[in-house]
Amino acid sequence: MDDLALVLDAEGQYAEAERLARDALETGRRVLGPDHPANTHSMVDLASILAHERRYAEAENLLQETREIQRRVLGPDHPVTAISTYELACFAALQGRQGQAVSLLRDAIDHGLDPSVIEGIRDDPDLESLHGNPRFVALIARAKERAAAAQEKQ
Repeated sequence: MDDLALVLDAEGQYAEAERLARDALETGRRVLGPDHPANTHSMVDLASILAHERRYAEAENLLQETREIQRRVLGPDHPVTAISTYELACFAALQGRQGQAVSLLRDAIDHGLDPSVIEGIRDDPDLESLHGNPRFVALIARAKERAAAAQEKQ
């Protein structure tokens, strides 16, 4: 159901995608329990669909709930938790909250954001409002250093 919701979302059929994503999440919570990691995946998918509908506040609230579950279940330094933190930074940036967006980005980078994601931060269209922000520019430089250090370890 989740995968079909994402296909419908990609096709621009947001209402149907949202309905299906909500059904998938409800089923997952009932069958697996409310804090199961698979449900957080469904929550992120639903948040993405809501964001495509420009319902940023609702998407952001759902993603905050998701991140809290991930922190409890997976830990604060898990790469999946870091991705949710990154997505929250994107929502903050899209809503013009630059300071919060930069703080969330720093948190994501400091807590396990994958180097491949770090490489694309500067070019992420959701973060375009941060271009020219000196804190963002400094964070990008720091993130690239961390990504390079991580690559050297491999």
